[in-house]
Amino acid sequence: MPGVEVVERFAFINCKALTDVECGKLEIIRELAFSGCESLRSIDLPSARIVEGKAFNYCEALTDVKFDSKLDRIEEEAFCYCTALERITIPLKDDMITADDIFIRCDNLKHVDLVEGAIHKIIAALQLEEWRNDVNEEIDSINQILPIASAGRWVYDVGDKARAIRTWIRSVLGKIIHYQAEHQRLLDEDIATSLQLALSQDIVMNNVLPFLELPSYTFEVGGDQEE
Repeated sequence: MPGVEVVERFAFINCKALTDVECGKLEIIRELAFSGCESLRSIDLPSARIVEGKAFNYCEALTDVKFDSKLDRIEEEAFCYCTALERITIPLKDDMITADDIFIRCDNLKHVDLVEGAIHKIIAALQLEEWRNDVNEEIDSINQILPIASAGRWVYDVGDKARAIRTWIRSVLGKIIHYQAEHQRLLDEDIATSLQLALSQDIVMNNVLPFLELPSYTFEVGGDQEE
């Protein structure tokens, strides 16, 4: 579907022969758009921002879902009864997982991958190895939690997998923000002071400090998106 930015409600409902979805420009998937596509095996949606309720529910062959950094919101029951779903790739954004029932009956969902990009660059640039290790361990922790988290059996159940992912996102963000502040504190109080003792201030400010600063990144805390 080249050039398509919105898939409307019911657009492909019960298209039982549909096996793959790759839409580079697709931004919004409306409610029930791909519901019941029982042969759909994978989804690669690099431009998707919003996945509305039940958009992919009952896609029973779906194993792998890939989003990119533009994803802002996944709504209720979006992947409900995707019983073969094993892995999902998402960005690190608070309030992106909007409901507890997104992954009801997704008992095989055991892996979450983070979208590659600015977050990984920030982690790699943290001053101390123990900080980097702590954040990376927290990132990997979701893949130990999900296999034992309950997916829930019925709609309106409490889905522990969705809750676990939401809690994990907030925990990882919290650690990154904390260590980012600590990195800056060390830079300001220790590293900059030591360098200024050996070099003139102009040399430090213009030629040294820029290479010690962390990559810039705006942490998103969720919010309503215009549709």
